[in-house]
Amino acid sequence: MNEVTISGKVKFVDEIKEFGSNGFRKHQVVIETGDGRWDNPIPVEFTKENIELSKSLQVGDQVQIQSRINGREWQGKDGTTKWFTSINGYKITKENSGTQDDTSSSFDTYDEFAEDLEEDVF
Repeated sequence: MNEVTISGKVKFVDEIKEFGSNGFRKHQVVIETGDGRWDNPIPVEFTKENIELSKSLQVGDQVQIQSRINGREWQGKDGTTKWFTSINGYKITKENSGTQDDTSSSFDTYDEFAEDLEEDVF
């Protein structure tokens, strides 16, 4: 299973929505992961019992969300095939702005030209 941690500030909290006759429920939260210069809003869905985790989120909360990335294939009546990706949250950690390390960024990367990096090539 593909998992990812999404860190950022809550930008939007949708209402909990119910779909179909079987009572499927979904709660969408959008996390802004940009660096202040460029927006990078990531929609995260919470379903089933995980909705209880997301209900208390508010716009402006700093969070880390453990998520699974899921894909699915859909074929229309005309035979056209489309693929969809969803990010499903299953754990939320709220960060205290007072203890958060403001020197790091979700966009920090290693310096590919640094001389002290060892590189294994297979």
